[in-house]
Amino acid sequence: MKKIIIIGGGAGGLELATDLGDKLGKNNQAEITLIDKNSYHLWKPLLHEVATGLLDEQVDNIYYASQGLQHYFQFTQGTFTNIDRENKQIIVTDHKDQTISLAYDILVIAIGSTSNDFGTPGVKEHCIFLDDQNAAIHLRETLITKFTSFCSIIDEHESIDADKIRIAIVGGGATGVELASELPHMIEAFGACGRNKMCSDLLDVSVIEATDRILPALPAKTASSITQTLQKCGIHVLTKTMITKAESDGFYPKEGDVIKADIMIWTAGVKAPDYLKEIAGLESSRSNQLMVKPTLQTTRDDNIFVIGDCAYAMQDSGRASPPTAQAAHQMAKICYENIIRILNNQSLKSFKYIDSGTIISLHDTAQGVIKLLGKNEMGVKGFLALMIHRILYRIHQASLLGLFKAIRFAIASKFMYKTKSTSIFTNRD
Repeated sequence: MKKIIIIGGGAGGLELATDLGDKLGKNNQAEITLIDKNSYHLWKPLLHEVATGLLDEQVDNIYYASQGLQHYFQFTQGTFTNIDRENKQIIVTDHKDQTISLAYDILVIAIGSTSNDFGTPGVKEHCIFLDDQNAAIHLRETLITKFTSFCSIIDEHESIDADKIRIAIVGGGATGVELASELPHMIEAFGACGRNKMCSDLLDVSVIEATDRILPALPAKTASSITQTLQKCGIHVLTKTMITKAESDGFYPKEGDVIKADIMIWTAGVKAPDYLKEIAGLESSRSNQLMVKPTLQTTRDDNIFVIGDCAYAMQDSGRASPPTAQAAHQMAKICYENIIRILNNQSLKSFKYIDSGTIISLHDTAQGVIKLLGKNEMGVKGFLALMIHRILYRIHQASLLGLFKAIRFAIASKFMYKTKSTSIFTNRD
């Protein structure tokens, strides 16, 4: 029986394991194993909602072991460290810090990406990255602790003149913008839980971008509209601002004064984990992504596929596919088809990324573009854009759980929201 190992349970990896399990594992045609360092999956584009208390991660988590039981694949919790290509084995450190070797016939690497600090001094020491659920929860706890201590100062002195809670976010992409848009509403919710002196006026939020505008993936007109929306919420949008270092008191730009900050968040840049660079002699890009052929097989080993953010898949446009959940989903589908084709001795299909558009969530509204047939695109905003943004997540859930379970998840999330949004702020001294 063929052994297929998938490393990484993100948007692409978990969808692939589920589909292969239903197709091959169910009929004992192959042994499917998913490996991840965590025990559960949460859709990465929603991490900013976990960080601000908008999303209940306990309701929306999908546990790998349970998913495997229902979809005929095995789950091993551990950290992938290396590949022995000659003997077709991977090296994993399990949760007991023991090293184990697992044999494969086909290996799929889908371990996602991390933020890229570009070697900027002080960033690792002073900034919070929003790379996974643990980081999102850490950021949430940091924010609540800061809100609580600030509230105590207000209670003691009854008023504060110029002082504010200063939050600086480096990176004007989707993550940074969506996180910034939620922060004023987070502190308002905090104030509604018995801290009625706390409000968005006490926040000083800055989004810092090195290029000439935020959201470069969107048309300039749409990015400009979103910039205005942020500014109406009191959020500073600082473009053409290159950060040269970070220190305990804030970010230091190439030009101008220091950007003071009590909480410093880094969402700029994307790279694959450092240990992937030329792992086992495989070809990699400058951002540590593994180079793949159009079939999504690595350029130096046809037994190894790479999908998602850690794959460098060149397109006909001369650019690589973007590190997005949308691209990971499309790669998972092609990878699934190609693995089936390998087992049936058929020729393989090529991956061609299709951009369906980008929607940016802005708390209770959204803006973006959707791509129509051909190269036409249509701008959307307001309630319609927000519904599209939410539906995309439910489609992802449905692909993993089935339609009826996804609907139950949506209902549970809606009922839990009010309880969650208040409970995370209560019982804090």
